[in-house]
Amino acid sequence: MQKNLNLRGLMLPVVASVLFGQMAAADGDGAAVLSTQVGSPAEFDAGISLSEQYTDNVFPTANDRRDDFITVISPWASLSFRREDFRLNLDASAELGRFAKNSSEDFNDYFLGAEARYRINDSLFAFGGADYSWDHESRNSPDDVNGIKPTKLQEASGFFGLGGKVNDRSFRLGVHLRNLDYDDVLRFNGTTFANVDNDDRDRLEMEIGGRLGVAETKNGEVFFQGIYDKREYDDKIDNGGLGFQRSSDGFQAAVGYSGTVGDLSGEALLGVMSQNYDDPRLGTTTTVDFGADLTLPISAQTQLTGIVERSIEETTLSGASGYVSTSAGLRLRHRVAPNMSVAGYFFLTQNDYQKVSRTDVLSETGVSVRYHLNPHVYIDTDYDFLQRQSDVAGVEFDEHRLTLSFGATLDPRYEKGTANLAKVSASGFYVGAQIGNSALQTKVDGPRGAGGNLTADFGDNDLSGGLFAGYRADFGNLVLGAEADVEFSDSGWPHLANRNFSAKRGNSFGLSALTGVRMKNNNLVYGRFGIVSTEFDSTYQRGANPLVSTSERELGLLVGIGTEVPLGRGLSGRMEYQVRAYEDYPIGSPLGSANDDNFANLETVARFGLVYEFGADDQPPRQVEPTDFSGFYAGVQLGHGTVQSDNTGPRPNAVAPAFTLDTIRAGQGFTAGLVAGYGYEANNFYVGGEAEFELSTADWDIERSPVGRIYSVEKVGTIGAGIRLGYVVNDAVLIYGRAGVVRSRFNTKYQFGGVSVDQDDDLDGVRFGGGVEFAVGDKANVRFDYTQTEYDSHSVNYVAGVDQFDTTERLFRVGLTRKF
Repeated sequence: MQKNLNLRGLMLPVVASVLFGQMAAADGDGAAVLSTQVGSPAEFDAGISLSEQYTDNVFPTANDRRDDFITVISPWASLSFRREDFRLNLDASAELGRFAKNSSEDFNDYFLGAEARYRINDSLFAFGGADYSWDHESRNSPDDVNGIKPTKLQEASGFFGLGGKVNDRSFRLGVHLRNLDYDDVLRFNGTTFANVDNDDRDRLEMEIGGRLGVAETKNGEVFFQGIYDKREYDDKIDNGGLGFQRSSDGFQAAVGYSGTVGDLSGEALLGVMSQNYDDPRLGTTTTVDFGADLTLPISAQTQLTGIVERSIEETTLSGASGYVSTSAGLRLRHRVAPNMSVAGYFFLTQNDYQKVSRTDVLSETGVSVRYHLNPHVYIDTDYDFLQRQSDVAGVEFDEHRLTLSFGATLDPRYEKGTANLAKVSASGFYVGAQIGNSALQTKVDGPRGAGGNLTADFGDNDLSGGLFAGYRADFGNLVLGAEADVEFSDSGWPHLANRNFSAKRGNSFGLSALTGVRMKNNNLVYGRFGIVSTEFDSTYQRGANPLVSTSERELGLLVGIGTEVPLGRGLSGRMEYQVRAYEDYPIGSPLGSANDDNFANLETVARFGLVYEFGADDQPPRQVEPTDFSGFYAGVQLGHGTVQSDNTGPRPNAVAPAFTLDTIRAGQGFTAGLVAGYGYEANNFYVGGEAEFELSTADWDIERSPVGRIYSVEKVGTIGAGIRLGYVVNDAVLIYGRAGVVRSRFNTKYQFGGVSVDQDDDLDGVRFGGGVEFAVGDKANVRFDYTQTEYDSHSVNYVAGVDQFDTTERLFRVGLTRKF
């Protein structure tokens, strides 16, 4: 059953294909010997969960959002049969979903599966399996045809093969078949209903491949693997206006390593993949293949998993042959006690469409806590945040989902009477104050001209400040809490042209739930989700029409990540970053007509605060293990931030007086990169220098269709160097400021009056900011970092005029470094 974003293969072992994901699941550790089943050869387990889910964006859109509650019933059953030489697993499950307000979105999904393995002799085994599912296509899929109901599909797949060892070299050979059958669906085109023929999406996919161990190491094995795949569509020509032949064949070839390196275990590979399409207009897509599936035990109860995967996927997007999907993610699992666990995750996927100008970036992050009321019954609380960003205007969205589930299983998940169950080890109230920066972004959507439409991004930033208070309880290293806050800010933006409009935020009130894990030396890393009510003042004036002003409170949902570091005497320092999405609203001049615009406000907030915990002096002091921040280090960084550009330029108009545009464009995006440097610590003072490299997806877009300007600015990547100056608090936490210079590449696209400009500019910038860093292992440190970068201005000459852009970037990053 499909869940969340289209992240096909992310949760499979790293082999860059469903074939080896299935084979690895069947093969276990790669040995050819099955363990003898103790006790009964047959084992049966079953369960059911009842979930109530809230989503603030049923049909993933930036504007005109709809929220709803979804009730989901999920029964499942599994039967396993084991003998000395034979193993059989049977699985069945279902998801039955009912929407409270949008009943057209109701779904009934089912799954049946079987998997078997037979040991032929001590060095050879056979494996195979088959499954069948009745599913529905997610509304966040870019291939969704916008039917009045979700598109239903049926998927049948099977695999079989041989594995074992020959001359002490492991091998696996297998075949994987997958058949997809999409149902037709009705779509409303504004006046009538029309049938969408999905038969041209039906296809059979076949993969034939093998893996061979080529060299053994002390702790693992070097292997080579190759895959041939064929994708055959039932309809030779698709239903699109250009009539493409989408069938194709391709290959993947890679060399990899499976085993352990220090505390790290798993697999990694590097190779090449290619897909050749029957239609010469679609050509051949060839790209680098890489992947990793790595596990790092942080402690006996905590485990960190990292996944990287690349694949060439199918699409029905007009003119595109397919897309290269590159995914990376982290998942943290922490078991507090046998009856309580917490998990957090973050996944980032880039879908680069071939033969068309479109790149999407999809992100998903979330946290879940499971608590067992007894060995058979549990409660789950889950929060998920999804976001799609794109260099195509109008397809971006974000979605918050909150789920509460009750579940039961036949088999107990721990023994009754276990002594070390989860219990509160400390609790108390706290208060605090904070300052920060609030960056407001507004997505504007509305009619323009005769049958035209405008989709555009605006925004600006300003200082913010506020107070907060909360209560939290510790369950071992796990921290659960609730917090209320009030915040003040004046961030806003103006648009001055033939239409003048603006948006400005005022004070806000928030209520959040916090889930965190205490790391080494009692440093806390936490996630936050909640609701926020914020006042927005908006204005709109068109031509000689009267000025319209509105002031309303809008409700929003927020997600955030942060850290708290002890300073002593009950005080802690806090640094965190939030992303907020608010209800959209109409505004126009005059207000209430069919020509109203829709404003959808998004906000990112970086905050720095002091926390005072009541009763902290009464708690026994925690022993601190000193951290030495001196020496060489290197690591990775993931971040999120905003780019905003002061945009000015002439706007000649054939039917009205010419004017000069003066506004601020703004957008969001993610970064991922590498950092390396050297630091020196003496008498708690720290000085260091470092170099950095990062790739970015931050951009903003404007599109006026079917005639008018279409342009965008996207930050592509950065190289830079800088210095860090800091002070080590309590021998364990480095608080630092930073300054340096960077050079970033920006891509600007501009279309107007039959002229199309696509230019790259390397802009110099001054980057300054600060952060905190502390140890999470013997040689591993984590850092939270916030910077602002002021770039040189650049311009675009599109013949009919010249537009000027003066760009600023604000960036929050979390980094993991290792000392050498």
